[in-house]
Amino acid sequence: MIFRIYQKRSSSIVGWFSRYRVWRQWLGLWILISGLTACYDDARPVTVEPKPIRPVKTMVVSSVKTTPVVTQVGDIEAYQQTVLGFRIAGRVLERRFDVGDLVHQGAILATLDPSNANNALKQANAELDNAKSAATLARRTLARMEKLLPNGAISHSRYDEAKSDWQAAASQLKRAQAAVKDAQDNLQFTHLIAPQDGVINETNANPGQVVSAGQQVFKLADNGQLDAVFEVPEQVLQTRIEDPQITVSLLSNPEIKTRAKLRDITPQADPYTRTYRVRVTLIDPPALMGLGAIVKGQLQLPTIDQVIVPKAALTRQGDQPAVYVVDRQSSELRLKLISVTRYSDDALYVSSGLDAGDQVVIAGVNQLRPGLKVRLMQGE
Repeated sequence: MIFRIYQKRSSSIVGWFSRYRVWRQWLGLWILISGLTACYDDARPVTVEPKPIRPVKTMVVSSVKTTPVVTQVGDIEAYQQTVLGFRIAGRVLERRFDVGDLVHQGAILATLDPSNANNALKQANAELDNAKSAATLARRTLARMEKLLPNGAISHSRYDEAKSDWQAAASQLKRAQAAVKDAQDNLQFTHLIAPQDGVINETNANPGQVVSAGQQVFKLADNGQLDAVFEVPEQVLQTRIEDPQITVSLLSNPEIKTRAKLRDITPQADPYTRTYRVRVTLIDPPALMGLGAIVKGQLQLPTIDQVIVPKAALTRQGDQPAVYVVDRQSSELRLKLISVTRYSDDALYVSSGLDAGDQVVIAGVNQLRPGLKVRLMQGE
């Protein structure tokens, strides 16, 4: 009886283990199938939608004949400016003119304290009197020796000594006379005299100031001839013009104008603005076109064939100006280097690099790159 009960329980346990083994096999098979399914899903190709083609705004360029006119703003300066200073050192006693004053030739502009010059002149005169006395005595002694020498009353050596003393006294007299002349000149140099008519446009010394010889005290502008001075870019200078036609007019009143001729161009550019200073001499300037006036200069350049594009089309490749051009066959962008003759407020004047009929991008060039596929905006 006990054996049967044990045998029955044993068969129940064996059946349970059998069902557990089958269940575990099915669970493993399900996990394997799920993994294979996941791998199959990951291996499927991902569909990437193509990026939209970028629209660009363009214009078709054409070559036109233009006569460029270069306009620059400058000011009127004197044709000649003279730096004036005292020829001797001293303390400024008086300054009689200020900036903007008109002076005439021979006018006394400023004076130095003459005390030292007067003392030097007195000393030179005293030395001159002494030299005159010595020369007179030496000449009389020589005259007596000349009378005694033929009679043998004196020796030749004594005569030669007297003659040497007279020559030395004569030389000392000439030196004293020159010293007096120098002292007189130095006294006159305490007055600064205007060498010509003109306008004072700069002062650099005040009464009581001690100045050295040659130090600038005034700058005198010659009011006879006038120049207009401009800062001109290099592109204009590269245009070789045999006889430039230059017109200068007042900025405040363009009706007041005159012709001008080129005077000179500085050989080196300004280190900050990279422009060149150009001076033109005015021909019969109007009375209102005086020193310091602000003027506008216009230079007419030769007629040339140019392509004009908006300034917004400009970009760069390295240090060279360039523009983007649309290739009509591939609809891709190409970067073209250009040569710019001049710039205006809203346009570029291109002398080479573009051909008539090129489709140039005129907006948003900073967001573009060579080889980018684009489409033209509607209406182009």
